[in-house]
Amino acid sequence: MSQKGRPRRVAELIRQEIAKLLTKGLKDPRIGFVSIMAVRMSPDLQYANVYVSLYGDEKARTSSLIALQRSAGWIRREVGKHLRIRVTPEIRFFPDDTLDEIYHLEEVFTKIHEEQQAAPMLKLGLEAVIEELRAADSFFLTSHVNPDGDAVGSVLAMRYFLEALGKHNITCYLSDPVPKRYAHLPGAKAIQTGNIKSTPSYDLALVLDVSRRDRMGQAVDYVPAHQKTLIIDHHLEEEPEGTSGYIDATYAATGEIVAALYEAAELPMSIFAAHCIYVAQITDTGGYRFSNTSPRSHRIAAALLETGIDAAEICRDVFDVLPLPKMYLLQRVLDRLALSAEGRLAVSYVCQQDLTDVAASREDMDGLINYVRNIEGVEIAALFTEVAPDATKVSLRAAAGFNAAQFLNGYGGGGHAAAAGATIEESLEAVRRKVTPHLETFILQDSTAKIDGE
Repeated sequence: MSQKGRPRRVAELIRQEIAKLLTKGLKDPRIGFVSIMAVRMSPDLQYANVYVSLYGDEKARTSSLIALQRSAGWIRREVGKHLRIRVTPEIRFFPDDTLDEIYHLEEVFTKIHEEQQAAPMLKLGLEAVIEELRAADSFFLTSHVNPDGDAVGSVLAMRYFLEALGKHNITCYLSDPVPKRYAHLPGAKAIQTGNIKSTPSYDLALVLDVSRRDRMGQAVDYVPAHQKTLIIDHHLEEEPEGTSGYIDATYAATGEIVAALYEAAELPMSIFAAHCIYVAQITDTGGYRFSNTSPRSHRIAAALLETGIDAAEICRDVFDVLPLPKMYLLQRVLDRLALSAEGRLAVSYVCQQDLTDVAASREDMDGLINYVRNIEGVEIAALFTEVAPDATKVSLRAAAGFNAAQFLNGYGGGGHAAAAGATIEESLEAVRRKVTPHLETFILQDSTAKIDGE
């Protein structure tokens, strides 16, 4: 099919610029001799399919194609510097059609897919994130299981940000229902949970406040491993599982990163988006009381308040309403409280039967550990929650000097230095017997080290 008018002109410009990069700017040793045969634009100019002739033996040709695919993001940004269009098309490389049979395309693209899956996540800046969002037309937004205020707030705030960019084909999904205390957030009713009747089709998956697939719950059914996925998070993980992403642990909440996107894009923030970001921020900073609160947090909060949100009412909804089942759970947690390691470690637990006895839900567990952590003299609080007969969730809250996330990495968990969690596939009693002495040993060794250092 011939291309006419603007698509043809854009295609020719892209062909020229890529040809220059292949001869001067692209220094990947895996790329052998390559000729650009043609560039075909999609009608909406969102995609540029670049057809190339590859030379050498089969191994060399395959290596060249894989290298080109891996470099597509960088090539796109370089080409974009010379195009006078609002959104730079996504660059996709294909062998010239006349060589399909020779190059065994099925095998080649399988190898490409395997390399892409093994490749580390491409780290983007805020401007590059905005460019990716502008380039896509449809989106699937999700977060982690047992969503907290930052998960719900950042998903909804991102939805409003996309709408401000002129995007409207947006699906919001969480594996677990939105907790009651966050049901008042604008747009919360649009979040889907459980089984979706028809699998959504979209260009880009946006995963917020989490970067590991095993923490996404049922959402992984709708975000295939090969799907183009953008991570936006403030938790540090050794191997984030996304195609690309923006991860910055200096932000107190993922919602703060969404606020930064508004500023970088120079877009006005609606009162609805501000409401969602404010909830994300106050829940992850404990109402600006936790150590992760920064001067930037307060500057963001000031900007949110200037939109006209009712901060007092929002805080009442999030912090001050204590459902009766939660009060009964708290009573049991405090009844079982055990102090050790010279009163610096506080431990308690919750059984599945407790939730049944007091007619509580999982969301009623939220924040209970903070009551334990707030006891005078306590530096580390641990709450063990039975989630199944052979599975136990460990939640830690810690003062400065103890990295809760690093401690729980050894148990397959993660989070922040001051707040982290892990789910261990063992019984409640077994996990308590294993983890509690480990925490006590750490605290006592730390005391000895301080004495020796004096």
